[in-house]
Amino acid sequence: MKRYFFLIVLFWSFCVCNSQTNLAYEELIAEASLLHLKKDYKNAISKLEKAFSLEEPDALNSYKAAGMYALAENKTEAFKYLNRTLNKGWTEAEQLSIDPYFDFLRANYSESWKAIEQKAQLKEQQYEKKLKLPELRKQINAMGIADQKLRYSKIQTSDPAQLKELHQKINDLDFKNLSTAKEILRNYGWPKISEIGKDGAHNFWLIVQHSDQDILFQRAALHEMDKLKGTKELDMENYAFLYDRVQCNLNYKQLYGTQVNWTHNGEASSFRGIIKENEVDKRRAAFGLLPLRIYALHYGFKYSLPTAEAASKKDQKDRESTLALINEAKEKFKTKEFQKVYDNYNNASMILGGMSSDQNLEASELFAKIYNQNHEEQYRSISIDFLSLNKLRGDLNLKALLANKDFVSFYSEARWKELLD
Repeated sequence: MKRYFFLIVLFWSFCVCNSQTNLAYEELIAEASLLHLKKDYKNAISKLEKAFSLEEPDALNSYKAAGMYALAENKTEAFKYLNRTLNKGWTEAEQLSIDPYFDFLRANYSESWKAIEQKAQLKEQQYEKKLKLPELRKQINAMGIADQKLRYSKIQTSDPAQLKELHQKINDLDFKNLSTAKEILRNYGWPKISEIGKDGAHNFWLIVQHSDQDILFQRAALHEMDKLKGTKELDMENYAFLYDRVQCNLNYKQLYGTQVNWTHNGEASSFRGIIKENEVDKRRAAFGLLPLRIYALHYGFKYSLPTAEAASKKDQKDRESTLALINEAKEKFKTKEFQKVYDNYNNASMILGGMSSDQNLEASELFAKIYNQNHEEQYRSISIDFLSLNKLRGDLNLKALLANKDFVSFYSEARWKELLD
């Protein structure tokens, strides 16, 4: 549930700001986006209209308004905002043609819809002439649209058999898109906006963002993005999202506050751990991103920036909690209470930014000793988990690993061989 809800939040909430940003306007846009996701279209539209009384909407917010009016079956306003969307520079004709939010317009006003599609296609053709790699853009956008269509279908489905089938299709598509994205990255580096447009760059980022099964690839993509920082060729919001995603996947704290915690019922509750959290809005502002308190509204929770003292205390508490769990695990190892060793280290590993690479290695060695005593697979598995994380971080010393006799019993294990690869 988390990931698929998040996809829609991304599509409907992306926004950047500048020094002239009207924060009251952005707050209303955020509230409207959340109401829309809750299918409260009447109140969502009311929020949007208040926002638009403060500031004229750009292409994305006009598109949001058109979608909400279409879902509310208000064809006059929906078509009005669709035309505004295109006049403001919307170039994703293919996305528009398949977007399920406009099914009502397609089904009931075919001639008016056809005129919108033709206008969108003309706008896109004009836009493509300005790009250096229009064919690559088409390829990437097709991948992004396929990605979104499947995920949208999944959140609209409750039938267990259909969900299972869609889950497999999503996995298959993710693998296929990952393979293609790797090839694109090898051939072009991170594609520039002047080459594939903002929509193409965004869709390429979306595919990389969904490649959590290959964190090394995400790191390689981030490295290529780094080469474009400070230029107009890179969407800095995409960079912030991927940077934080990689950090969290490596069990570090994030820098820009783009990653959230989710409850069991699929609702966002708070932000995941942030480095020097009291300074996060300064970092976001440097990238042209809105303050975190407004970003939080897209997810339905309130947020206040902590003071330097509060942020420091929070970091200190995380360090102390991690160390307490590790020390208790070591004591339980002495008394051979191995399940408690497992539980304590497992809890410590879930504190973002808690365990260092040295502590990961120490934990791995401890679990190898346990496995050599009782040969229970869970201890070998968690031992290799800690080593795998260090490998992803670039902190695995293979020479020292092979010199450690505690790991000899792992040599036939497939995951061990992957570590050495």
